[in-house]
Parts: sequence; structure tokens; C-alpha cells
Amino acid sequence: MKPKISLLLFLCAVFYNANAQKAYIINDFMKGYTLYFAQQTVKSETKEYYKLTENESKKTVLEYGAKELSKSQISKTAKTVVFKSITDPNIRVLGDVNFDGRPDVVIHETEAIDDGCYTPQATAHIFINTSTSFISSQSISDVYNDANCMRGGSFDIDTKNRRLITTSLGGAALHGIEHYSVSGTEAKLLSSFEEDGFTQTPFYKITGKKWEKNKYIPFTSLSVYEPDLDKLLVFDTKNGKGRILLFKVDNVLYYAFRQNDEYKFVSFAHPVSPEKANKAVFKFRKQNTGNELEFNSGNIKYTIYETSNSVGIKINVNGKISDWQGIGKKGTLSSLTNAKFVNLVRE
Repeated sequence: MKPKISLLLFLCAVFYNANAQKAYIINDFMKGYTLYFAQQTVKSETKEYYKLTENESKKTVLEYGAKELSKSQISKTAKTVVFKSITDPNIRVLGDVNFDGRPDVVIHETEAIDDGCYTPQATAHIFINTSTSFISSQSISDVYNDANCMRGGSFDIDTKNRRLITTSLGGAALHGIEHYSVSGTEAKLLSSFEEDGFTQTPFYKITGKKWEKNKYIPFTSLSVYEPDLDKLLVFDTKNGKGRILLFKVDNVLYYAFRQNDEYKFVSFAHPVSPEKANKAVFKFRKQNTGNELEFNSGNIKYTIYETSNSVGIKINVNGKISDWQGIGKKGTLSSLTNAKFVNLVRE
């Protein structure tokens, strides 16, 4: 009787393992490659195995996970499926994280851990797509994991400026932001700053550090969230230096120049807060050909002008005038004709 019981238990074990194992062949995961994916769950423990093969050379360019799941008895049962049919896959194409023109891959571990994060998360491993294979990058993986470990954290690929940008939240109005450059498989911190939204002005205070001349230099600046503004006139400068913002908050008129770089910080504001409005006066005047708005900051005089076919700002520094013409205008200076602000006079 015992041999029959043993045989029955053996057959049950084989049946259980067969049903706990899944294997797939995927041809649409990434162009030019075939993905073999196997998964096994035993007693609530899940193991996975990934193998990415280049179609043309048949070379294995990425291999990760439990290699025992690559055995022939498992791979023979693999079904050809489309990638989107896989439920909650732990592998995906992340994007071009090192800006070399090739898409890179991220694989998440099956087990989530709580390593001081707000919620348990699965550790991610980023593989960089080189000309010969996919290489694991601990440096970029650390950036990715640290970002997603933070409250409200995110990991973004800024293709235009060739940067990785991570963000985190510290309460309702405190935002942490970091910018990284990437070379090959290595990420380098370029700047780290906090945006403090608790300040009672239209602007957020920026405090942080930047990598300059082989060391980190502390800096402060301002930022503004344009969609929230009640804008009167906005335009970009044709020279590409930045964006002019003229807007109102309650009974105060504000001017801001937002830089046209990867940070989009406000390098100059007039006034910087409602408390300084009485010392930041604007002079509005109607001209035969249009309108002008003038204000002074120290010994520098700024004149925003608008005609039927032009807009711009003239900057007068000790008699030397720079004319920054504008493009993409929205709004008009005419809105100031009958407007009432504590820091606006008419001439």
C-alpha cells in the first residue's frame, strides 16, 4: 500500500509544480529581441527568470533571475504570447536613461521590502542597453530606487536636457528635486534643491546646491507655477533667454522673468512679495503706436512694449539699451488701461 501512496504523492507534487510554473515566449517586448519569461510559485514564494535574446545573432544579451527556470522541461512548455497579456509583469522597457539612442530595461524583484520607505516596494534593477549586451547599472538603479522610496517620489527621463530628474514630497508644499547627468552606466548628481511652497507669495523659495567647478555650490532662487497665475501678458524672448510673465494676485501687479533652461527658475521678480509692492511701482502709458509698462530695479530700467505687430522688453543699464523682442504672445498690456493695483500708476 505504501508504494501506491508514495506514487500518488509524487504525481500530486509533479501536478502541483506543473501548474505553479508558467513559461512564455514574447516577440513584441522590444523590437529585434525575443524575451523568454518563466515564473514559478511554491508555497507563496515566487521565482522568476528572464532571458532576452537578439533575433539576428541569437545571442543572449540579458539574463536575470532563477536560472533553474530555464531548464528544458520548463522551456518546452513555454507559450508564445503578446507582452500585454502578461499580468503585472516585473520587467518593462524603461526608456533611454543614458541618452545613447537605445532603450533600457528595468526588472523589479518579486519580493517587496520595507527598507525605511513609506510603503514596501520591490527593488528595481536597471539594465543599460549597450552595443553588445544589457549591463546592470547599480548607480542608476540606486537613483531609481531612492526616488521611488520617497513619499510621492518619481523618476523622470528628461530627454531634451539629457537629465534624470527625481522628485519627492515633504508635506503639502515642500518638494525635493534632484537632477542627474548620465555617462554610460554611471549617474552623477548635478543639483539637489527644495521648493518651499509655504512662503506667502506667488513665488516658491528654492534652496539647494549645484555641481560647478568640481564642487557643490549652494544657491537660492525662486520658482512659479504658471498654470495657477492670473496672467495679463506672457511671451517668450526671441533670443531664447527666457519667458516674460506679467500677472496679478489680488490687488498687486507682478513681473517675473523665468529662465529658459532645464530648471525654469525665476531669476528676477518685481516685486518678490506683496509686502514689497509699495516699493515696486509700475508706470503704464498709452503711446500712439501701442502701450508701455515701465519699472525700475536699482539703476536698471525695464520697459515692456506692445504695438499692433510687436512685443518685447527693453532693458536700460546706464544708458546701454538691450531690446529683447518677444514671440508667442498671450494677453495684452491693454488690460491695464482701467486696472487698479496698489503698485500701478498711469502717465
